[in-house]
Amino acid sequence: MAELIRLAVEENHKGTMIHLIDMPGAFTRAEKLKDAITKVTDEVRMYKSWIGKTHNKEYEIEIVQKETTNAQLDDGDTEILTIRDKDLDIAYFQQLKMLALKSAEDFQKLYDSIPDKECNDISKIRTTFYGKVPANAKEMLSHVDKVKAYYLSRINIDFSGDRNDLIANRIQCLKLIESDKNAMSNPIVFIDNEYWTTAKVLRRFIWHDRIHARALYRFAVKKWGYDSICDAFSFNMSLAE
Repeated sequence: MAELIRLAVEENHKGTMIHLIDMPGAFTRAEKLKDAITKVTDEVRMYKSWIGKTHNKEYEIEIVQKETTNAQLDDGDTEILTIRDKDLDIAYFQQLKMLALKSAEDFQKLYDSIPDKECNDISKIRTTFYGKVPANAKEMLSHVDKVKAYYLSRINIDFSGDRNDLIANRIQCLKLIESDKNAMSNPIVFIDNEYWTTAKVLRRFIWHDRIHARALYRFAVKKWGYDSICDAFSFNMSLAE
């Protein structure tokens, strides 16, 4: 029996991003919807391998949410509040918490395996909606870590206790969220023209790690070879995105 893969689609004239609703942080993107959909099966297989689950041979893909967005999708931006982001019970929080920490730990493993952490990917030397695009491993690690204060601010939490360490800071983020009664009630917050919930913040941590880890892994294996780079996210199953 085919496994159902539910999709949330955000699109505009600049592109399409698909979020796999039941796999927090999993995504595909392309200019056209049909092209983004063709990448879903590969993303499912990579994601399931990453979390240690076997994948089915057959999948039934269903779009259950579709929205037009103002996000700069061509630069890897996103703003959608998925239908799954609206609910946060204890079981789902524990799943998101585990994945957000695992994602940070695996990003660190990938980073640690890069032979030259200041070697630039010249294709990344440009600016975008959030400023200069991180072009090497050192810049990517810093960028992935620094987003924490912004994400927590979306749910009215001030980040404190920065340790200049991705994993330690991610643990601190999770503690701050878990200790905040209001955040744990998962209210919908509208701030800076975007809807947020605690579940969305946690999903975005995973998504943000993933989109930058994928770019870093692609560059690194081209530069130093598959045998030299830690494939902590199981990206080598497919480089379709």
